[in-house]
Amino acid sequence: MTSKRWLAPATVGAAGVGALLLVQVLQPVVWPGSPFAAGAPTRVVAQMVPAPPRLSSHERAHLQHVLDEVVTEGSSGAVAQLVETGKGGSDSWTGVAGVADRSTGAPVDPDAHFRIASLSKPFVAATLLQLVGEGRAELDDTVEQHLPGLVDGGAQITLEMLLSHTSGLFSYNRAMPPVVEDPLRRWEPAELVEIAEEQGPVFEPGTDVAYSNINYVLAALVIESITGRPYAQEVRERIIEPLGLTGTSIPEGPEMPEPVLRAYLAIRPAPGAPPEPVDITEFDPSRWYGTAQIVSTVTDVNRFYTALFEGEVLDEGMLTEMLKVRATDEQGVGYGLGPRRQTLSCGVRVWMHSGNISGYRTWTVHTADRHVTLFQARFAEDPDPPAWKLIEAALCPSERSATAPPDGGRSPEPTPVPRPSEPSPEGGYDLPPPRREYELDS
Repeated sequence: MTSKRWLAPATVGAAGVGALLLVQVLQPVVWPGSPFAAGAPTRVVAQMVPAPPRLSSHERAHLQHVLDEVVTEGSSGAVAQLVETGKGGSDSWTGVAGVADRSTGAPVDPDAHFRIASLSKPFVAATLLQLVGEGRAELDDTVEQHLPGLVDGGAQITLEMLLSHTSGLFSYNRAMPPVVEDPLRRWEPAELVEIAEEQGPVFEPGTDVAYSNINYVLAALVIESITGRPYAQEVRERIIEPLGLTGTSIPEGPEMPEPVLRAYLAIRPAPGAPPEPVDITEFDPSRWYGTAQIVSTVTDVNRFYTALFEGEVLDEGMLTEMLKVRATDEQGVGYGLGPRRQTLSCGVRVWMHSGNISGYRTWTVHTADRHVTLFQARFAEDPDPPAWKLIEAALCPSERSATAPPDGGRSPEPTPVPRPSEPSPEGGYDLPPPRREYELDS
């Protein structure tokens, strides 16, 4: 006689797809009066049986269709990944569209490397919060304490203000020359701070919120002041290596690892001429010191956020601090210490970050059980609408009720907006107007 029992769901590690554990209890046949009749030995056989996919074929097809629109509406190539996690296991969809290289027509690789731009900031924030959790700094420490004499008014600016963009410091990149003018120019962090200092603050520390890249240049320098080591080394040893993010790096030079999704700028060869694509994949990343230097893949970025919410990166106290909203801007975006709080048009509340760097547009958006990351090799003047359509398709499917991610003990309700926007590298939101008759989107 054989009996079967279904036990709690388990996860298939290699495939990442939910599975059910089928246990067969095998009992031998014994005759009445046999010495084994009262306690006949049994044999247990366990078998992993794949569970049905959590993402339906219809949803996968729809996501691919929307990703194709990301390319047809203005990106030369794109790669996206949706991961769904839960007690019953996990499932994922990864899609590509367009080409990785305009000159060869090579298709996009699902493992393509990308400059993730400002998606770098939460990695740096998590590293600094680990140091705070170890008692090596406090969130109310001032910039002056760690970087004496570097910033005017640094005694009034705290580490918490840096990470939440409430310092009031000017975003230095808005006063820099475009990267296309000198792609291999190497910048020192002190030069970036000097540019911000020359422009002066935009508001008194702690009185408002405004996204500013100088905050994370300073955060990186604070990490270095505390540890005596390069911030990139701390991020690697504390975040990248422990999480097994093998596709993630912080390059010091212009080279990009393979496979790469190449980036292009739309540049006019002459005044009044139509813009033509100019490859901007390789440039010196030092102009984004601490704020947008990381290169990664969609898989690694989703892995980072999954680990973050599951408590693998920060202890409970520091994760709570990271996910407290300190201020909300005019777009309805709530600023934590790294990630940002947003409410989608369907009412689903998410943690997210977006990035905007020469030739690339990046997005990572998360609920408690769904994680979507999208990279675009941008070329149109406004590549955001189709990207945001994919994000909402991934996180607002009509057949499910998404659960909210952790909120650090606070539950703000940002006003839903059609889509958030990211300050461009040259200033303003979305893309700046053409500069010098040739640059449309650096």
